Amino acid sequence: MALAACLSKTGASRLIFELAAAQEWELVVSRWVLREMRENLADLPLSATRVWLDLKNQLVVEDDELTFDWPLLFHTTKDKPVLCTALACADVLLTLDRRDFGSLLGQSVYDLRVLTPGAFLHAERQAGRLQE
Repeated sequence: MALAACLSKTGASRLIFELAAAQEWELVVSRWVLREMRENLADLPLSATRVWLDLKNQLVVEDDELTFDWPLLFHTTKDKPVLCTALACADVLLTLDRRDFGSLLGQSVYDLRVLTPGAFLHAERQAGRLQE
């Protein structure tokens, strides 16, 4: 989601960053994701890095959780720590990574909702919680 927010001014990912303060959403990121962002930004236009420098100031950084105490039926991927960290400290995991999280999109894992940014915004609108 963070990478998409850096690349598009008009997408749902960027809108989440723009609405976060007014909605009182706490945007949490793990150190794992920060490392991935650094690696991915190296291959993108400099403008994406400039946007990232602004956006990352809105994030709360959590330590990585590499394991989870309860059974977790999730195919092993490099991004399993992202799920474990979200389970430890978030209500919703927002992702556009269909390769690693596609089977979980729209589902809940131990009460953690796994949604795309667009699906999250839609759900918030439907629930009457979105103040635009």
